[in-house]
Amino acid sequence: MSPRNDSSSWRALYICSAARCGSTFADMFIGGHSQAASLGEVNFLGKAIALQEKCSCGADIFECPNWSCVYDELREIASYDVRSQPYAFRLWDALAYKAIDHRKQTHSYKLAVSLRKAWLEARYRSGGMLPLLPAQIKALRNKALLYESVAHQRNKNLIIDSSKNAREAVELNKLMPGRVKVLVITRDGRGVFSSRRNSQVSQRQSLSGWMNYYCRALPLLEKNVHDGDLLVLRYEDLAANPMLVGEKLCDFSGIEFESSMLDLGSVERHLVNGNDTRFSAGKGIQLDERWKTELSGNDLCFFDEFGGKELNRRLGYT
Repeated sequence: MSPRNDSSSWRALYICSAARCGSTFADMFIGGHSQAASLGEVNFLGKAIALQEKCSCGADIFECPNWSCVYDELREIASYDVRSQPYAFRLWDALAYKAIDHRKQTHSYKLAVSLRKAWLEARYRSGGMLPLLPAQIKALRNKALLYESVAHQRNKNLIIDSSKNAREAVELNKLMPGRVKVLVITRDGRGVFSSRRNSQVSQRQSLSGWMNYYCRALPLLEKNVHDGDLLVLRYEDLAANPMLVGEKLCDFSGIEFESSMLDLGSVERHLVNGNDTRFSAGKGIQLDERWKTELSGNDLCFFDEFGGKELNRRLGYT
């Protein structure tokens, strides 16, 4: 199924970042534009419906009026009844680590996801000689269909998708260059490391998630995303100077900056999944650098010794 109207004017901004690096904040920030619609980590839409999770507006995703009209359109134009069969509308693979639907995320499902990832890695190493798998093609077409339905139902031109999967970002951009652009949000690894340590995550796990993501994602995106369709921004710069960096981000996205974007609480958004920040728009734009006082000397030594310092330098942090 192709998008209903290839000449429609919607565009998409796909946000990539490691966990706890500001993707939800970036989604909310640009999603405050009058022409933009925030989706959050929409690859978890099926899980959110199945587990009756909350939309960022506070309503159940199942009943949220802004999502309900999208569900109705998907049923009408593509015969997907996502209310009764949340996973029938296949989107890109996404593994949950909190609020897991064990009926869906079984051992066999996780194995299948791993195999599809391996196929994609082989595809990139072969220079694109290997084709996408049928499940991946279907997921990309459904994502385009979802973007168009949201744009139509919410009367928006720019769709913000913070699903964070660099492989999906590459394939969406290949499918629709210029129409799907990719934003990478980076964050000082010490902030990510400190945040995860405060959540009682081990030193090794706290470092590896951040390192593995950027060491894999950045080279992949830089090599495969079309010229002019990739922008890398630092979370700290956006949070510290949202007007200046926001103007650059809006120019990249093809919209005019609006000062109302500086007030995160000025509009209601409808994000799926993501950081709990999505429920706290009223707190406004806040730069989180608590790691400067909270990160212990022992943790900082571990971070520096096992590669964090070097990657930070490559990302532009000192």
